[in-house]
Amino acid sequence: MPVFFVSAEQLGPGGLVRILDRDARHISRVLRSQRGELLTVVVEDGTEHDVRIESLGPSQVTGRIVASRRTRREPRARLHLVQCLPKGQGMASVCEQAAELGVSSIWPALSERTVPRPEADASAARHQRWQAIAREAAQLAGRHRVPEVAPLLPLEEAVARLSAAESELQVMVCHDGEQRQGLSSAAWDPARPTALLVGPEGGLSVGELQGLARMGARPVSLGPRNLRATLAGAVALSVLLARSGDLEAPGG
Repeated sequence: MPVFFVSAEQLGPGGLVRILDRDARHISRVLRSQRGELLTVVVEDGTEHDVRIESLGPSQVTGRIVASRRTRREPRARLHLVQCLPKGQGMASVCEQAAELGVSSIWPALSERTVPRPEADASAARHQRWQAIAREAAQLAGRHRVPEVAPLLPLEEAVARLSAAESELQVMVCHDGEQRQGLSSAAWDPARPTALLVGPEGGLSVGELQGLARMGARPVSLGPRNLRATLAGAVALSVLLARSGDLEAPGG
C-alpha cells in the first residue's frame, strides 16, 4: 500500500485529513478504496498517520487520524544522482528506480555523447513527467519525501549547481578507465552529501572526465561487466546504501 504525501495545511481539527487531486483520484478510482478502510499519509516532518476514510471523490478524499508514529524510512546518507540522458524512455526508468531507492535528487544532464537532444518545449514536458514518476515511485516505496528532479542541464553545469547547493559534496563518476577504484571500497564519508554521476551509452569523453576531475570528481568502477546506462545508477546507489547500513532490516 503506498504512502500518500500531505502538507500540514491538509490536516484539520479533530484529526481531519484531506487528500487532494491526483492522490484522491488514485485512491478512489485506481485503488477503489471504500469508506471505513485505512490508508497511510506522511507529513513533511516524517510523521506517519493511519487514516480511516470518511468520504471519497475524484478531487478529494477525507478521513480521520486513528494512529500516528515516527519512523525512519529515508536513507542515512544524502545521495544525489547525476544521470546523462539515456536513449528512448530510459530516464523515466532511472527516475523510478532512484526514487524508490531513496535518492535525494536526480539531475538529468546533457554530455558530449548524449544521443537525445530534446527541444526546450519537449524538455519542459519531460521534466514534469519525470518529477511525477519520481513522486509516485517514492509513495509506492513508502518514503517520507519526494526527490527533486532538476531541469535538464549541460553536464558540468549540473554538477556545478549541485555542488553550490550541497556543502562539502563528494562527486563520484562511474567510469571504466585505467585509473579507478571499486565503488564498494573507495574512500567515502557517508556523513557528507554524495553525487553519483553516470554517463551516456557512449561513455564520457576525455575532456569531460578532465573537467570533472578539476571540479573534484573521482572515477570509480562498478565492476568488470558493462552495465546499461539505465541500470548503473541504481547499482551505484545500492552499493553506497549497503555501505551505510541502509539495506539492513528495520531494527537490525
